[in-house]
Amino acid sequence: MPIVVTAEDLQRLPIDPGGLAVQPDRGWVLVNLETIVWTGAAEQTFSAVVLGTPVEVRARPIDFTWDFGDGSAPITTTDPGAPFPNHSVAHVYSAAAEQRQVTLTTRWAGEFEVNGSGVWQPVAGVATTSEVSEPFEVRTAETSLTNG
Repeated sequence: MPIVVTAEDLQRLPIDPGGLAVQPDRGWVLVNLETIVWTGAAEQTFSAVVLGTPVEVRARPIDFTWDFGDGSAPITTTDPGAPFPNHSVAHVYSAAAEQRQVTLTTRWAGEFEVNGSGVWQPVAGVATTSEVSEPFEVRTAETSLTNG
């Protein structure tokens, strides 16, 4: 009987989702300015035993779905994002709100190697992880010109 790692097996692994960062990180953001997000999700390797046989399993993030919690359509990227000033994933809130949270769902592809064979085989299907940011307020700001 050949050893196979299934999507269900992959989902049961303790995949570290990588964290979800929101910038600025001060408990509030401003309407009409970019709110930057990113994750540290990265490839991970696990050792397991399947039917008494040692197996190595690799999981790598394949895409990221960002839901900004304001009713706008979630966006899916293959980019994990980055902090300012090199940011690549951001959202502009159009209205003030007392509380918003960003939800990140990451899909993971897997491959496995049986008993140190050096032959990596794909896992049919994917695993998912989900993270939610700390709540933050979306504020409006008014500017005023001053003399001196």
